[in-house]
Amino acid sequence: MCGIVGVVSKAPVNQLIYDGLLLLQHRGQDAAGIVTQQGRKFFMHKAKGMVRDVFRTRNMRALPG
Repeated sequence: MCGIVGVVSKAPVNQLIYDGLLLLQHRGQDAAGIVTQQGRKFFMHKAKGMVRDVFRTRNMRALPG
């Protein structure tokens, strides 16, 4: 199983995506990842583990867009 969250906005969305992943974590607990876009560049962080373990403050700051 897996859960997918998508957000389209001109405002920063990484916190909104994180919150959505927490709500869907029961759908897939093996790994988590977030991809954001700013301009023509994509930024990604992913790893095996639960959402709270995969994303720390430093990881979230590295995801502009």
